[in-house]
Amino acid sequence: GERRGRRPGPGDEPSITRAYEPGDDVRWVDWPLSARSGGPMVRVPEIEPVLTAWVLIDRSLSMAFGSAVRTKSEIAVEVIAGIGAVLRRRGDRLGVVATRGGHLDLIRPPRGDRRALIEALSATQRVEPDPQGGATNLAQAVASLGRIARHRGLVVIVSDFPDEPALEQAIGVLGRRHDVIGVEVRDQREQELPAIGPMRLQDLETGRQRIVDTADPRFRERFQNEVERAAAARRSMLRRAGARHVAIRPDRDWVMPLVGALQRPALRRVSA
Repeated sequence: GERRGRRPGPGDEPSITRAYEPGDDVRWVDWPLSARSGGPMVRVPEIEPVLTAWVLIDRSLSMAFGSAVRTKSEIAVEVIAGIGAVLRRRGDRLGVVATRGGHLDLIRPPRGDRRALIEALSATQRVEPDPQGGATNLAQAVASLGRIARHRGLVVIVSDFPDEPALEQAIGVLGRRHDVIGVEVRDQREQELPAIGPMRLQDLETGRQRIVDTADPRFRERFQNEVERAAAARRSMLRRAGARHVAIRPDRDWVMPLVGALQRPALRRVSA
């Protein structure tokens, strides 16, 4: 809640006390003070800024993968619903954009009412991945969002963050104006493979296939090393770009990791 916005809204902290004037909200009347002073007195609430937030959700083919009860896309929609509920209680506004490859396939402007949030969630679920879309260009989508989100506020990026050289710069440019949080969604099978012998793996976005022996100790060691290397690279990229980072999995509770990320102070971009 410690943030500044551009659009004022009613708060609950009293800032000044003065005599009642015609047109004042009767809820501002301070009855004990009025009794002591002999005339009607009001406590005018302090004007606090309204936060404008945006959520960019990745709806590419890689996000449609899921080996547990829910896919990565489904857990991403739940994250949006949770963030929207918190902002709505504070009177803040949330805008939702979705991308399937690089272009913004869905744009819902910031709104603060419950009906707008439900409509945005339904529209997001209707954005289906493009089977012929190819590799995700998340950097292009982030840059496009930066041209739309003009007012200083909060931007949450919900994706599995593919390895893109231009992504760090795009998030860094966005972070000069906004507080950016990267919510990384990972499935358990992207980090742990069962030892069941030879199996065929396919990249959902590029279509490339490879047969691997998951029971081979040497393959399992190489796979684990690559998983750790890629995870460390994503964390370092977001840290250098000045974004807060939280990693969640569909088979685990995502509420507490997200709360921990929101409680951490905003970061500053670090020069490479």
